[in-house]
Amino acid sequence: MGTPFSPLKYSAWSLILLTLAFLPNINSAATTAYMSSTEQLDLRHVQFVVVAPAQLQESLRRRALALFTKAGLPISGSHSPQTPSSAVLTLTVDPRPIDAICPGKILYAPSLTLTEPVTIPRTGSTIRGTTWLIETDKKVGGPVGDERITTDLDSFIRQFISDYKTANHQFQDTSSTLDASINPLSSLTPSIPHQQVDNVLREIRVLSLSVLAGQWSSALKVHAVRQLTKAGLRLVPDAGGDGVVSLSLELTQHGLDEHCPGMVLYERGLYLVEQVSVTRRPLVLLWSDTWFQESIRIVPPLSLQELEADQRVLLQEFLLSYSTK
Repeated sequence: MGTPFSPLKYSAWSLILLTLAFLPNINSAATTAYMSSTEQLDLRHVQFVVVAPAQLQESLRRRALALFTKAGLPISGSHSPQTPSSAVLTLTVDPRPIDAICPGKILYAPSLTLTEPVTIPRTGSTIRGTTWLIETDKKVGGPVGDERITTDLDSFIRQFISDYKTANHQFQDTSSTLDASINPLSSLTPSIPHQQVDNVLREIRVLSLSVLAGQWSSALKVHAVRQLTKAGLRLVPDAGGDGVVSLSLELTQHGLDEHCPGMVLYERGLYLVEQVSVTRRPLVLLWSDTWFQESIRIVPPLSLQELEADQRVLLQEFLLSYSTK
């Protein structure tokens, strides 16, 4: 399968599908489908983190905080890993050289992610999940200039501000009108490895299954169904019904054309998706990943047999976690 590129990891429980909506009577501001999750979020207790080239980190931080200040939003400027925080807003604008595989080329996957405690109704467990996310497609190409990075920062921060202001427009003074009974759950650390989350896989008996693998999606799904049913799980159609947990397999290959001839960007992931509630706002429900394994590799194109083997390993990891809970 070739030499893998080091996995590019994201928030351990990421949201699915970003869409845009337009809400009337609020200055026609463009908002995302995750707008409601920012309602009554106390920005004074949000830790802001910038993942970027070292020489740009501080200037990008100042630029982002200036955008919040201009919008009248009191986000915390703290970024120390030792500072406990229930919510973390992470800006990732970090071009990564991949010279060992594609000489002179860069992998760039910018994003802005809000992570905070979420509760899984199925188990009652509280984990750290992603409650707001915006990202662009991963790109392999030439060097990424400072101007592109700045443009992405501005776009992402302004989108978050638009969502936040729309969700909280009824609060004229954020500092005085936020519910004083809503306290940060600072006992949670910024990252909780999914393997250590108690009871996330407990009592799963029924699953819906989807496989995304281009022309081989159907063939791979047949093998996945066989492996899961042999382990005692019952699979149902993708009905999206209440309480149905979904297992999503993604084994996608994207040709890199002139940027890296003869190679593909291979995105490999297995995601357990179910409905969760935002712990500080229990009525706000989101569909989110409560268990996952994912990686990105740059490799020669993979055959159906190689994808089958990779899928088998992913499902074995999931079933091992399932059997030990």
